[in-house]
Amino acid sequence: MHLNDTTLAGALSGLRIIDSTTMVAMPTALHIMADMGAEVIKVESHTLFRTEEARVLYADNDPGDQPWNREGSFNALQRSKLGVTLNLKTPEGVQAFKDLAQISDVVVENNRAGTMQRLGLGYEELVKVKPDLIYMSNTGFGYTGPWRRYAGIGRMFELTCGLSQFTGYPDEGPRRVGKAFFDLHVGWMATFAILAALHYREQTGKGQWLDFSMYQVGVATMGDAILDYVANGRNGQIMGNRHNWFAPHGVYRCKGDDKWVAIAVENDDQWNTLCHVMNDPDWSREEKFTTGGGRWSHQDEIDRHLNNWTKDHSHLELMTLLQTSGIPASAVMNSREILTDPHMQARKFYEPIEHPPETGIGKKLYFGRPWKMSKTPSFIRRPAPKLGEHNELILGDMLGRTPTEIEKLYEIGVLGTLPESPPSFQPPTHERQIEDGSLVGYDQDYRSIVGLE
Repeated sequence: MHLNDTTLAGALSGLRIIDSTTMVAMPTALHIMADMGAEVIKVESHTLFRTEEARVLYADNDPGDQPWNREGSFNALQRSKLGVTLNLKTPEGVQAFKDLAQISDVVVENNRAGTMQRLGLGYEELVKVKPDLIYMSNTGFGYTGPWRRYAGIGRMFELTCGLSQFTGYPDEGPRRVGKAFFDLHVGWMATFAILAALHYREQTGKGQWLDFSMYQVGVATMGDAILDYVANGRNGQIMGNRHNWFAPHGVYRCKGDDKWVAIAVENDDQWNTLCHVMNDPDWSREEKFTTGGGRWSHQDEIDRHLNNWTKDHSHLELMTLLQTSGIPASAVMNSREILTDPHMQARKFYEPIEHPPETGIGKKLYFGRPWKMSKTPSFIRRPAPKLGEHNELILGDMLGRTPTEIEKLYEIGVLGTLPESPPSFQPPTHERQIEDGSLVGYDQDYRSIVGLE
């Protein structure tokens, strides 16, 4: 009997998954599945730092008395899950993992190729105790091929897969898109792969091993660029904010500090509408701008004219004006604007979650999912587990260990609720981060701004 905290069962209710992963990609996949009702058990060790802790995004920039339970990335990525600490360097920890796999449907791990096999927890071992197990191994480059031993993290794949061939400005060279851009794509694709394997098991009764490569997910998103080379032999290049054939197509400065709007014109009708919105300035009637090809050939000149127009307008008001006129446009949003966006609020995308009092975190907002299901609701089932929060529940209620046996596991270091080496990092103040340029600003009344009080 699987555990449920709510009578509102999700689409994946009744499914049990072991999450033996770190970083961003796989935790993303599994918190999505947990939000959808799957019982996801986060397996970690109290002998190691929580990997996400390295990002030191402490709640309210304060480590507090329990910094290992206050790290923002961990709490965002591990929400809706149960948590158990198993020291897999001990025989007892390995055995407990095997026992848990025996009553689970899916195991997901993202260690370097061969790590789980050396622990005796590879697919070949676990399938002996659970013949229909779905086992996913997420690595940077997969278990086959000359790069199979290479390490891989999300921040490098936009470079390796070719995305950075197109990002950046021609006079500056490539730029990364952002923080671990492909990790989220990998997580979404992993969810699909796991569900496909479960569907196959439902039809055949057979489990399988999923050899999942982050590199190949990145390359798969570059379809149009790869197709262009296959079909035409053309190798793309950095093009800033421009488009291969649409013009104008760029990001333009607006009124205020670091405010911008993106505008994309796809055809003559949209161009004529844009000119009308700008009150048909004389320059827009010049013959060289009357055709798509002409506009594309004179982008520098058009961009100068557009910047002179947009600089006196609010980026949000300009987005609304252009969109209601039928012109693709979007304000470049900062974090505050995204969190307070009335459309996102109407969609109820952000979900408030109350953390246990002992963590001192209080109520925080977390991002939801970009879909709504009318019959099987998805929502954040519970806050991320405190370190070892569900040890007794999982070892006792699920695996049948007695209180005496569980106490023995604590004594020999298999289980724990406190880290062996608590982190001592003290983050710089917000004022210091503004001074060094890592922050643009800080709102002391942010809780009120996002509706938490």
